[in-house]
Amino acid sequence: MRIKKGSRVTFHYELRDEKGNILDSTFGSEPVVYIQGEGEIIEGLEEFMEGEEPGFAAKVSIPPEKAYGVTNDALVVFAGPENFEDNVEVEVGSAVETEDPEGNTITFRIIEVTEDKVYLDGNHPLADQTLDYKVEVLEVH
Repeated sequence: MRIKKGSRVTFHYELRDEKGNILDSTFGSEPVVYIQGEGEIIEGLEEFMEGEEPGFAAKVSIPPEKAYGVTNDALVVFAGPENFEDNVEVEVGSAVETEDPEGNTITFRIIEVTEDKVYLDGNHPLADQTLDYKVEVLEVH
C-alpha cells in the first residue's frame, strides 16, 4: 500500500542539522506513527513520503519554509521579571509556558535576561534551518 492522505504510516528517521550534527533519531528505538495529511509531522517530510510504500528508504533536505518556518520577529517579546512565578527558573536557555488569548499553550525560550527585562523567543528552536532527514518507511495502513 502506498502512502496517501489518511494512511497510518510507521517509519524511522534520523534528523541532522545543516552542520551534520544528529539532532534526533528513532533508529534503534520505537518508530514514529502518524496519519498522512493530518499535519502531525513537518510539511516537507509529509510531502516527501507521499506515494511511497513500505521499504522506502531515502535522504532529503527540507528547507525552513517546509520545516519549522522562518523566524517571526513578532514572536520575540519581553516581560518584566515580576511576571514570572517564583518557581520559574529565569535564565537563558530555559523554557517557559504561557497561554494565548484562545487558551492555547505557547512555549517560549528565554534568550536574554537583564536587570529589568526577560527576553523571550516563541519561534521553534529549529526555525530558519534546513533539516536533513534519513527516513525508512516500515508500514502503511
